[in-house]
Amino acid sequence: MFRKWKFIFLLTISMLLLAACGKSLDESASAGVEAAREAFHSNDKNRNEEIDGVKLYKPTGFAMNENSDAQNIVFTKNEETFILFINPNEKSDSKLFYDLLLADKTKEIIEQATFADEGTFGFAAVVKSGEDDIELITSVGGTKMTTMTKKNQVEDNLAKMMEIIRSIKQD
Repeated sequence: MFRKWKFIFLLTISMLLLAACGKSLDESASAGVEAAREAFHSNDKNRNEEIDGVKLYKPTGFAMNENSDAQNIVFTKNEETFILFINPNEKSDSKLFYDLLLADKTKEIIEQATFADEGTFGFAAVVKSGEDDIELITSVGGTKMTTMTKKNQVEDNLAKMMEIIRSIKQD
């Protein structure tokens, strides 16, 4: 009898410790936005892909959909889909996508931040979408990348997304 209670007690303590060690959504969002800020300011990725005159950095593990074109590029990584939209009519200091995000009152923004560097405007945002899904948005000027993800992928995905859009160069 004592062994059974000891086992239940240890199992309960273990579960509580594991639950306490996981980051909350707010913590994941803050860490993700900070990772995006660092990627925005480092801007040091070599362009290793080209599609219809658009050169960009494609991180390891990402695959580019063969139906992509110069304005709409679709990436996949594991089970996630990342959509990159490029508006060639917008300049690098454009705030169009940021203004559209703030104007959409249906979006529950968990965390967002703006960045600026030598006439270039960018932002990253974490938006709650449903019970378990989170929408990630990164943008620099006239480029915007979005994905739906889980809480434990927020930081890594935001950093990779910002690396991709920050590397874009059009001919």
